[in-house]
Amino acid sequence: MLGAFLVCSLVGVAAGLAAAHIRLHLGLPGHKALVLMTPVIFARLIFRSPVGATGGMLAAALSSLAAGGGVIGATLHLPLVAVAGGMFDVAIGLAERRNLAGRWMIPVVGLAGLAANLVMLAERLMMPLFEWHQLFGASAFATRTLSYAFFGLAAGLIGAGLAAVVKWRRRSA
Repeated sequence: MLGAFLVCSLVGVAAGLAAAHIRLHLGLPGHKALVLMTPVIFARLIFRSPVGATGGMLAAALSSLAAGGGVIGATLHLPLVAVAGGMFDVAIGLAERRNLAGRWMIPVVGLAGLAANLVMLAERLMMPLFEWHQLFGASAFATRTLSYAFFGLAAGLIGAGLAAVVKWRRRSA
């Protein structure tokens, strides 16, 4: 149990360092979820730590912050990062207790990713350096929200999909 949590946390550290130094140049808000959340989700599903996603997301935030990435924000926003990770842990835990098949686990985790990345949007809205002039334009706010939702959904679907493939390969080997 502790070993699985530590592995998820180490994956989070690696994801945070990658997010601090890798630039995807997509130019769309919320795209860092692909780098930050996808590996943490994958590790949580493979190693089955009940709080692995929370630990992984906090480790990602702290390592990104320490590396100068500032991707997730300041330490005052760590509770929201923990909430985002907790959303994955709750969704995955419920799905695991109900013994959902992989084809059902993937959309559940995808929707949890969508919700978790919207929590990260809330974190961005609380940052003092947020571009407030864009907030008051309804279309800019709607576009930002849709972009965060899309990339959260994509991170959840990709992480869960990769975990399903690994589990399937293990069973068929």
